[in-house]
Amino acid sequence: MEKQFYKGGAPKKPEDEKRERFVQVRFKSDEYKALEMRKSKTMSPDISSFVRSVCLEKPLLMKTQMETYQDIALSLLREMRSDLLRIGVNINQSSRRINSTTDYHDLQRDVNQMSENMSQLEAQLRTLMGRVCGQNELTDQASYDHANQ
Repeated sequence: MEKQFYKGGAPKKPEDEKRERFVQVRFKSDEYKALEMRKSKTMSPDISSFVRSVCLEKPLLMKTQMETYQDIALSLLREMRSDLLRIGVNINQSSRRINSTTDYHDLQRDVNQMSENMSQLEAQLRTLMGRVCGQNELTDQASYDHANQ
């Protein structure tokens, strides 16, 4: 039995899937820029597949268009998610320590640490809501919260 060595690269395609014909098209520089701009709005990996999809009337997957405030909101949500995960880990560790020991000084330190984490999370939520909803609504909410405390 002969051993076959993996040489790397893409696997061999069946004969019916191979592309054999080349079509060369010349563009002016402004036409090519327009083509690249249209391609950049899709999920096509390269211009060749984009042109093939358009010419053969295949469906194109479009990229989602997000505004800058949506990008900011998503990044803040990612940060808050990681903060929440850290808080969950702290709570888990604290509950394990409570069940295994009677040292209440460590417990008090853990509770204080968790309350600091929650305060940081609340500040990040306020920042997120301020950027998403607008600064006027945030200041109204902050003054409402301050009056109710």
